[in-house]
Amino acid sequence: GKHIGDSPQDAYVFELNMSFGCQYRITGLFKTQLATGIMGMEDSPKSFWKQMYNQGVIDEKRFSLCFSRQPTASREGTEAGAMTIGGTDTRFHSTPMLYARNVQSTSYGIRLKAIYLRKNGGESALPDDAEEQVVHNIGVVESTMANWRIIVDSGTTDTYLPSSIHSQFSNVWKEITGHAFNNSPMNLSPEELLALPTILFQVEAHQPSIDEELDPETTPGLSGLVDAHNPRDILIAMPASHYMEWSEKSDMYTPRIYMSERSGGVLGANTMQGHDVHFDSENNRIGWAESDCDYMGLISGVADTDRS
Repeated sequence: GKHIGDSPQDAYVFELNMSFGCQYRITGLFKTQLATGIMGMEDSPKSFWKQMYNQGVIDEKRFSLCFSRQPTASREGTEAGAMTIGGTDTRFHSTPMLYARNVQSTSYGIRLKAIYLRKNGGESALPDDAEEQVVHNIGVVESTMANWRIIVDSGTTDTYLPSSIHSQFSNVWKEITGHAFNNSPMNLSPEELLALPTILFQVEAHQPSIDEELDPETTPGLSGLVDAHNPRDILIAMPASHYMEWSEKSDMYTPRIYMSERSGGVLGANTMQGHDVHFDSENNRIGWAESDCDYMGLISGVADTDRS
């Protein structure tokens, strides 16, 4: 694909004739949000990236979203990460890109196989000390989760799971933290925040993309330490710094993972945070690589290299 430079001033190279819809009625649904529009990214002829592909602006049907985590947001502008159209930028990756099977046709979905809570937190899927790691499977059987429709959706701010697992999730949460899980605001010190459990999602791998040379017990994002029978499944970490949202007004943290759905669920933007997520419609897979998604740091302090 084309790689002219990293500055927004180089964007003219990717110009296209774009079809888009205009808002003609305001209901107030997004009144408190910074976004003033929606960029559709599903595998549809009208989506932003598909229009680029159909006009020959990009060579392959894929794109990546890398969301950073900022403590506050400002209407004057807040760095949110980076979007790579036509592939993925390996310079963002602090771990190997590992691929889950996309189980949807026009949208993006994964097959969830297990949910774990890891004691004492940690930002990465790989624990700081594997020998000291304490991980609890919340106990939902895999055959039950096989019937769930779980989508990966950057347009959904939070993460939603079936209401049927609330008691199991809450019981394990209470075993680790001493109190039941709910979505009420909490007063937490920075140390208490980071000590909250890290949520780990075990996801079915995209079999053709498995790299047998990677050690499943030492590679961040592989499941070898939690499931010896399926060590090459993908493991996605959601630390408390991503699922707990701080309010500047109240100076409190609110859990933004909800067990409220009748069936299925959404891994939203707060699950995607801290990863470069590669939506590869060309090969029917979704890649996950851990990242700080620091676009400004990349263009100001890293030498230019080729993209893959």
